[in-house]
Amino acid sequence: MNKKPISRRKLIAYAWIGAAAIVIAELIGGTLAFLWPRRKGPKVETVFIAGKVTDFKVGEIIPFRKERTFILRTEEGFLAISSICTHLNCIVNWNEMLKKFECPCHGAKFNRNGEVLEGPPPRPLDLYKLQIVAGNVVVDRVSSIERSKFEPSQLVKS
Repeated sequence: MNKKPISRRKLIAYAWIGAAAIVIAELIGGTLAFLWPRRKGPKVETVFIAGKVTDFKVGEIIPFRKERTFILRTEEGFLAISSICTHLNCIVNWNEMLKKFECPCHGAKFNRNGEVLEGPPPRPLDLYKLQIVAGNVVVDRVSSIERSKFEPSQLVKS
C-alpha cells in the first residue's frame, strides 16, 4: 500500500479553507456575543449613605463611582446627580478644571447642575431622590428623576 503524498497545491488549499472556517466561526461567535443579553453586573445598593452633611463643602462635587452618582452641595442645598449620560448611557466624568460634566462617548458637556451645554443629549442628567436623615446625606437610586431643566426646587435643603 503505497500512499500518494499530498501535493503542495492541495495543502495550501486546505490551509486556506481552514483559515476561512476560523474567520467565519469568529464572526458568527462575535455577532452572537454582541446580540446576547448581558448578565447583570455586580449588585449595587439602591439606597446608600453618602456621608454626613458636614463632610460636603459648599460648591464641591463628590463622585461616587460604584453608585454612579455625583453629590453637589450648593449654598441652597444638595443634589444627587446620576453619572449616566441621557444620550447613550455612557458614564460622565466631572472635569474640575473646566467645572463641567463631560461624556467621553460623544463629547456631551453638562454644567454643574447637570444641564446640557453642548452635544446630543436630549435632556439634563437625571437626579436621584436625596434626603437628609439624622445629619446624613441618604441617596435613593431606586428610580431616576427625569427633568427638562434645573429648577431650584430640585435642591434638598440641609
